[in-house]
Amino acid sequence: MALKHQPAIYTLASDLGIEKPSDPVQSILRHCEKRTTQILRDFPDCSTLSELLNVMEAGLDTKFVEVRTDDELEAVQERYSLKGELAFAALHDELTDDVYGITFKRTVRKPWERQYVSVIDCRGEKQYRSYFTKWHELGHLLVLTDQRRLKFRRTHAVAESKDPEETMVDTIAGRIGFLPRFVRPVAKGNASFKAFEAVRSELCPEASKEASVIGFAAAWPAPCLLLRAEMALRRGEQVVATQARLGFHEGPTPALRAVLAKPNDAARGSDLMVFPNMRVPERSVIHKVFLGELYEGEEDEDLSWWQTSNGQQLPALKVRVGARPLDIGPEDELAVQAIVTPI
Repeated sequence: MALKHQPAIYTLASDLGIEKPSDPVQSILRHCEKRTTQILRDFPDCSTLSELLNVMEAGLDTKFVEVRTDDELEAVQERYSLKGELAFAALHDELTDDVYGITFKRTVRKPWERQYVSVIDCRGEKQYRSYFTKWHELGHLLVLTDQRRLKFRRTHAVAESKDPEETMVDTIAGRIGFLPRFVRPVAKGNASFKAFEAVRSELCPEASKEASVIGFAAAWPAPCLLLRAEMALRRGEQVVATQARLGFHEGPTPALRAVLAKPNDAARGSDLMVFPNMRVPERSVIHKVFLGELYEGEEDEDLSWWQTSNGQQLPALKVRVGARPLDIGPEDELAVQAIVTPI
């Protein structure tokens, strides 16, 4: 079920005072942008996303505490437990391998101390996701309506296995963490990996490359389409594949498909489109990168190379396609990330 149709998201929108939204996801995002704008009024000189992160940390009354070693984690656990914050007593058990951050509401604090503490796990490989983890914790605070809730966390799980509200908070983190009003003034020319990296270095160097590509693609003022390609089946083949795993018959063969195809706001309503799960043309640079013929490449192509499952071609449109391998961990199959822009 699409996120905007999830009952939990309608409930969240209602709790925020949003009445009968046609699209609760977009309504909640607008609510969060409005709150961010209100907080920014007191900080007119804020000009980078790194500065925005600091502003929102203060504006939402939380304190980021980064832990980079087991010893630092134990020290934080002991410090707050001794202050009477009993929720911290099990902090070590809370920050499991798939949990990247957790926010507690303080129950015993001085008047000048902040209401929340957000512990960000930066141990090992988790350090590379700390920027997004911080924004995820802030996303919870932006939509916090149940004051009885004393803690919430960010887990690094695939969207399909997350609670709908956690997926919504990820969406908020992606929008506010790469807020268009900060990105667009420095976004020059067409979208590309090189252009995104230049903006990341200027606005938020601590953000991961993976998160920044997703965030900047969405915020870029010029049309672009973000693709993720990996071996997959057509939707109609997935049931057959399940039956094959049960031993009923031989299963279908996966092909390289665009499992994610997301246009940004500037591209919506235009001919710059690829439908999710379409098969990647074999002559595309995306296919070449997947096969290892190129490590990373950019080539001029045409959208008419793409065909639907019934053989219908997409409308002709000259495009530039940049592709590179997507680092999704050594245990996963290879994926390719691509940026498509009109020429």
